[in-house]
Amino acid sequence: MAADLKDFRGKVTIETHCALEAENRVSGEDKSVIARRVLHEWALKRLEIAKVQLRLFAARERQGT
Repeated sequence: MAADLKDFRGKVTIETHCALEAENRVSGEDKSVIARRVLHEWALKRLEIAKVQLRLFAARERQGT
């Protein structure tokens, strides 16, 4: 099953543009695919951080602190 993709268009810094271009030239992978992968990895990390934060908060609530 293919991932459900949402359209996103945005501007990036020159540093980001150069990084995407370099990655594209080395790997041959489309820049939009590279950007999607990097953003997806970031989003998964943020979700993990949020889960830990919620567990920490719940533990403190149970302790009454």
